[in-house]
Amino acid sequence: MFPRASLTLFLLTLFALPAHAQKRAWTSSDGKSTFEGELMEFNESEVRIKRSADFQTFKVPLEKLSETDQVYVKGLLREQVRDVGLKDGPLAKLVTGTFVKNTSPEGLNYQLFGNPKWKGEERYPLLIWLHGAGQSGSDNEAQMGGATKPFTEEANQEARPCFVLAPQCPDRAIGFKNEVAANLLTLIRSLCDALPIDETRIYLTGSSMGGSGAWYLGTENPGVFAAIVPLCGGGDPSKAGSLKETPLWAFHGDKDEDVPLERSKSMVDAIKAAGGTRVEFSILEGEGHLITSVVYAKPELHEWIFAQKLTPAPAP
Repeated sequence: MFPRASLTLFLLTLFALPAHAQKRAWTSSDGKSTFEGELMEFNESEVRIKRSADFQTFKVPLEKLSETDQVYVKGLLREQVRDVGLKDGPLAKLVTGTFVKNTSPEGLNYQLFGNPKWKGEERYPLLIWLHGAGQSGSDNEAQMGGATKPFTEEANQEARPCFVLAPQCPDRAIGFKNEVAANLLTLIRSLCDALPIDETRIYLTGSSMGGSGAWYLGTENPGVFAAIVPLCGGGDPSKAGSLKETPLWAFHGDKDEDVPLERSKSMVDAIKAAGGTRVEFSILEGEGHLITSVVYAKPELHEWIFAQKLTPAPAP
């Protein structure tokens, strides 16, 4: 049962209620007591609630609340960390206005771009660039090309501010698959936990091996990416149906001698055959394998990418 008087104050400082917290129905962990109340303060151990029926305010240990209520409060705690992530968060050192090198706890090298002048309480898109096979390795430098410059140019950042993540695949024999893909997904989750990233606007693009990596990550993780832009890559058509709800724009040169045009076409055809209607395919006449400079220079591509957004999951 919920107490009718305030509990003994814990030594931990309570967070003030953020604007996005609302009045809601609360349930005890044993399910025997439910009431409507406004969350006034919270921390990792307890909450302070004003009961709507009599306006009485009292504290409740988080463990005494239902699992749904605990998830809700922990979500608010996560947003508190993200609100200050640009200045005081665990990854604030990576946000300088230029690309900064880092290595994830799982050992994946990457560079990250973000702007420390952004408003921390707002949420910004994350664009992920996957390089080609020749840029694999351990120097954490070779992957810096392709999409990284166009998307961080001043004009583009002014119109469409976004974080840009450029991971480096350690071994071209693996590509952006298997453990590399798993480590990248873990890194994305870690970035989202620590920085003000809009999780409904995570975009994935890559070229050649990176294009194939974009196909792979998309088919294996439907619902994570708000838009996918694979260049001159290929995937598994038998799994392409998982992308039928994902906005996708594929590009391939018709003179590509390294990756056959059919690799992209077969994926696009499979998505359409599965009922997908949100897929675009641009065949670049006269272009070979090196098409990043052509594709990423297209203003309409930038506009299209940043117009895509996932439907946010309902709050618990």
